[in-house]
Amino acid sequence: MSDRNPIVAAVDAGTNTTICLIGKEHQPGKAEIIGYSMVASAGIRRGVILNVDETADAIRTAVTEASKRANCDIQKLYVNLSGQKFRTIDKTLKKSIEAGKIITKADIKAMYEQVKGLEQVPGEKIFHIINQAYSIDGETGISNPIGAAGNEMNAEYKVVVGPVSYEENLKSSLKRAGFEMVRAIVNPVASAESVLTEDEKEAGVVVVDLGGGTTTLSVFYENVLRYMSVIPFGGNMITFDIKEGCSILLRHAELLKVKWGQALGDFAPANRVVTIPGLNGFEPKEISCKSLAYIIQARLEEIFESVHYQIGKSGFADKLGAGIVLTGGGAKLEKINQLVRFKTGMDVRIGYPIFKLNPEQEKVLESPQFATVFGLLIKALRDENAQNEELIARKRKKPKLNFGTAVVEKLTLFFNEEDSEL
Repeated sequence: MSDRNPIVAAVDAGTNTTICLIGKEHQPGKAEIIGYSMVASAGIRRGVILNVDETADAIRTAVTEASKRANCDIQKLYVNLSGQKFRTIDKTLKKSIEAGKIITKADIKAMYEQVKGLEQVPGEKIFHIINQAYSIDGETGISNPIGAAGNEMNAEYKVVVGPVSYEENLKSSLKRAGFEMVRAIVNPVASAESVLTEDEKEAGVVVVDLGGGTTTLSVFYENVLRYMSVIPFGGNMITFDIKEGCSILLRHAELLKVKWGQALGDFAPANRVVTIPGLNGFEPKEISCKSLAYIIQARLEEIFESVHYQIGKSGFADKLGAGIVLTGGGAKLEKINQLVRFKTGMDVRIGYPIFKLNPEQEKVLESPQFATVFGLLIKALRDENAQNEELIARKRKKPKLNFGTAVVEKLTLFFNEEDSEL
């Protein structure tokens, strides 16, 4: 494996499925998928790992299958973190600028490190720090203050915090599975990475990831993440509603939702009926697709009422020119974009990963369900390239030894070796 073309692996350990992608950059700015897999999750509820051993088994199986496709050995993983207790807090720092000095990169880094060191609620930690804006001597809305002069600089940050146990349980699962965690990225941050364009981020957009255990949303404006929230309801609640409403088994309810479900009851065909096998000699049960759709619609309306409330709470409801981008497994429901448009009054589109795939991969991976794992892979490749560039830069800056220095170093080594033998 070349240092210039690192192979990276990303794992999305979700409530219902565990997905692994393995990729590499084959040309500058262009990446390719060389391995992928999707298996049933275990030990996870509403995005939170409850059983480390079961989660480890699912991760091991997913990575093993993807590795066979990629014909490579994977040891390190980029992974997602999810759970309903993630939240964001706002922090503002002030820094006095010495007279006659200009603001440098070191000043910005020092303020960032100061945020990292802020005391947290016991049991919580900082997972992401996102700069919002800078102001210098009252001049606001400055995105890059390096090179500017003034007397006082303010920096505003959005800090993503959550329980330490989320990461600890994930690390334990990876260790038991035989892998090392390179980096953990909170789910809303990862999913937005793969489905948004830079224009959408600038104009203002909400990414809603409708997962199995939770629904997450992230608000972007002027290319910056401005707000994030986790709603403790997802596609599994819809499945449970179908189970209770139709008095059927949970696995049959999931199958009904995936194969024949849609988000608007009025548009469902009234004459289409699905037959569910009877149990223990009982007669088969017939379920109307229209009744099924109304059950799904009722729960989706509740979820998106919460989404609409969170958008208003963000303070950016009137600045979201690009509307809502729906992603996650729940975004595959027929007519869901129409329902969300009706409930929020905003433009809606389904968010597919923006990634070049070959025809065989498109059949499997071109789905909003893969948004998070593609986002993880994009961030992984970006991180690896940044590290390689930094390493190359260090090698270029390393001073060459002149002949005299080399002689001195060899002589010093010689005398040290003699001393060690005495």
